[in-house]
Amino acid sequence: MKFLVVSDIHANPEALSAVLGDALQEDCRGFLCLGDITGYGPDPDACVRLVLAQARDAEMAFVLSGNHDAALTGKIPVEWFNAHAQRSVQYTRSVISEASVEWLDSLEHTARLDNATWASHGSPLEPLTGYLWGGLETAIVFSWMTDSEFSLCFCGHTHEAALYYGKARKKVIAPAPGDAAVFSDVPAIVNPGSVGFPRTFNGAKAAVRKGRVPPVSRASYPAYYAIWNQTERTVSWREVRYDRRPLEERLSRAGL
Repeated sequence: MKFLVVSDIHANPEALSAVLGDALQEDCRGFLCLGDITGYGPDPDACVRLVLAQARDAEMAFVLSGNHDAALTGKIPVEWFNAHAQRSVQYTRSVISEASVEWLDSLEHTARLDNATWASHGSPLEPLTGYLWGGLETAIVFSWMTDSEFSLCFCGHTHEAALYYGKARKKVIAPAPGDAAVFSDVPAIVNPGSVGFPRTFNGAKAAVRKGRVPPVSRASYPAYYAIWNQTERTVSWREVRYDRRPLEERLSRAGL
């Protein structure tokens, strides 16, 4: 089965809609959302509705909570965030519906996807707050994966697409759109990148130079996701472009 894998949507419905439309060509029957549906962006309810609809239409769906989602219900103190993120949490609380908050509160932070595959928003050992950057913290997770007999783990949270494998001795940061990996029994950690607010542009220089993607601009802004073929044990990183200008206008009006 193919899964659409998304993370860090952050209340950006333009980016999420672009991803969902682009992924239609993949005929994904599974859906995996690694959390942070809300936060930073201006439209949390719109993104909750889109995620819910995608999950309901999928044959198999896993939707996790992220740290921004958990902050809405007090599972993480707002003081944990920096000033910008704190403003975002307060804004989200002021506009999001009670039904959306109740649904977000019901989400788990981690999930066992199959016998060999785990998923969490951040580090499996600190699902809401732990970052995996490919250093010692990632090596510790690899040891946990080996002990727990997991060979593949999906994580988000960093807003940076990445592949870590071989006990953190090898890593690929911001893989270019279209890059793919085949997994065996060597432990591997996959980050699909951020849908709503990426902090790096996947393979941007090389991809632009080779004519694979246009230069990044507000009118042609990237949203990142991944396709996981559970049967063939492959993951490919994807990018779709959208017009970010309407979103930025709403961000400005909301003081975000």
